[in-house]
Amino acid sequence: MSGTFNVTLDTPFGPQKGVLTLTEKDGNLSGSIRAVGSTSLFSGGKVSGNSFEFSGILHVALFRFRYTAKGTVDGDTLRAVAETGSGTFQMRGIRVS
Repeated sequence: MSGTFNVTLDTPFGPQKGVLTLTEKDGNLSGSIRAVGSTSLFSGGKVSGNSFEFSGILHVALFRFRYTAKGTVDGDTLRAVAETGSGTFQMRGIRVS
Protein backbone atom coordinates (compact mmCIF):
# COMPACT_ATOMS: atom_id res chain seq x y z
CA MET A 1 0.00 0.00 0.00
CA SER A 2 2.82 2.43 0.83
CA GLY A 3 3.99 4.56 -2.05
CA THR A 4 3.82 7.85 -3.90
CA PHE A 5 1.17 8.39 -6.56
CA ASN A 6 0.68 11.06 -9.21
CA VAL A 7 -3.05 11.70 -8.87
CA THR A 8 -5.80 13.60 -10.67
CA LEU A 9 -8.85 14.81 -8.75
CA ASP A 10 -11.94 15.67 -10.80
CA THR A 11 -13.31 18.95 -9.36
CA PRO A 12 -15.91 21.52 -10.47
CA PHE A 13 -12.92 23.64 -11.60
CA GLY A 14 -11.66 20.86 -13.85
CA PRO A 15 -9.07 18.16 -13.23
CA GLN A 16 -6.53 19.04 -10.51
CA LYS A 17 -3.20 17.21 -10.49
CA GLY A 18 -1.31 16.40 -7.32
CA VAL A 19 0.89 13.94 -5.47
CA LEU A 20 -0.40 11.57 -2.80
CA THR A 21 2.04 9.81 -0.47
CA LEU A 22 0.77 6.84 1.54
CA THR A 23 2.69 5.26 4.42
CA GLU A 24 1.19 2.09 5.90
CA LYS A 25 2.36 0.43 9.11
CA ASP A 26 0.42 -2.40 10.75
CA GLY A 27 -2.85 -1.39 9.06
CA ASN A 28 -2.50 2.29 10.00
CA LEU A 29 -2.19 4.87 7.24
CA SER A 30 -0.56 8.30 7.22
CA GLY A 31 0.88 10.51 4.52
CA SER A 32 0.44 13.73 2.61
CA ILE A 33 -1.35 15.19 -0.34
CA ARG A 34 0.20 17.96 -2.41
CA ALA A 35 -2.26 19.76 -4.65
CA VAL A 36 -3.12 23.29 -5.77
CA GLY A 37 0.22 24.61 -4.48
CA SER A 38 -0.27 23.30 -0.94
CA THR A 39 0.80 20.22 1.03
CA SER A 40 -1.44 18.78 3.76
CA LEU A 41 -0.54 15.93 6.10
CA PHE A 42 -2.92 13.26 7.40
CA SER A 43 -2.76 10.42 9.90
CA GLY A 44 -5.17 7.97 11.53
CA GLY A 45 -6.14 6.32 8.26
CA LYS A 46 -6.86 2.61 7.94
CA VAL A 47 -5.86 -0.12 5.50
CA SER A 48 -7.69 -3.41 4.93
CA GLY A 49 -6.31 -5.58 2.13
CA ASN A 50 -6.02 -3.32 -0.90
CA SER A 51 -8.61 -0.81 0.45
CA PHE A 52 -7.83 2.37 2.35
CA GLU A 53 -9.57 5.27 4.09
CA PHE A 54 -8.20 8.51 5.49
CA SER A 55 -9.41 11.99 6.41
CA GLY A 56 -7.79 15.37 6.66
CA ILE A 57 -7.94 19.05 5.89
CA LEU A 58 -6.64 20.42 2.60
CA HIS A 59 -5.42 24.01 2.86
CA VAL A 60 -5.87 25.99 -0.35
CA ALA A 61 -4.95 29.68 -0.11
CA LEU A 62 -7.15 31.06 2.70
CA PHE A 63 -9.60 28.15 2.58
CA ARG A 64 -9.67 24.85 4.45
CA PHE A 65 -11.52 21.84 3.05
CA ARG A 66 -12.28 18.81 5.23
CA TYR A 67 -12.28 15.58 3.26
CA THR A 68 -12.57 11.82 3.64
CA ALA A 69 -10.97 9.64 0.98
CA LYS A 70 -11.82 5.98 0.39
CA GLY A 71 -10.31 3.83 -2.30
CA THR A 72 -8.19 0.93 -3.46
CA VAL A 73 -4.70 0.29 -4.75
CA ASP A 74 -4.40 -2.46 -7.38
CA GLY A 75 -0.77 -2.90 -8.34
CA ASP A 76 0.36 0.57 -9.39
CA THR A 77 -3.17 1.98 -9.90
CA LEU A 78 -5.01 4.00 -7.26
CA ARG A 79 -8.74 4.74 -7.46
CA ALA A 80 -10.59 6.70 -4.80
CA VAL A 81 -13.50 8.96 -3.98
CA ALA A 82 -12.99 12.09 -1.88
CA GLU A 83 -16.03 13.37 0.00
CA THR A 84 -16.05 17.04 1.03
CA GLY A 85 -18.59 19.57 2.18
CA SER A 86 -18.57 20.82 -1.42
CA GLY A 87 -19.33 17.48 -3.04
CA THR A 88 -17.89 14.09 -3.95
CA PHE A 89 -14.91 13.91 -6.31
CA GLN A 90 -13.30 11.01 -8.16
CA MET A 91 -9.53 10.54 -7.80
CA ARG A 92 -7.23 8.31 -9.83
CA GLY A 93 -3.50 7.86 -9.79
CA ILE A 94 -0.43 5.91 -10.85
CA ARG A 95 2.42 4.88 -8.53
CA VAL A 96 5.65 6.78 -9.07
CA SER A 97 8.63 4.42 -9.50
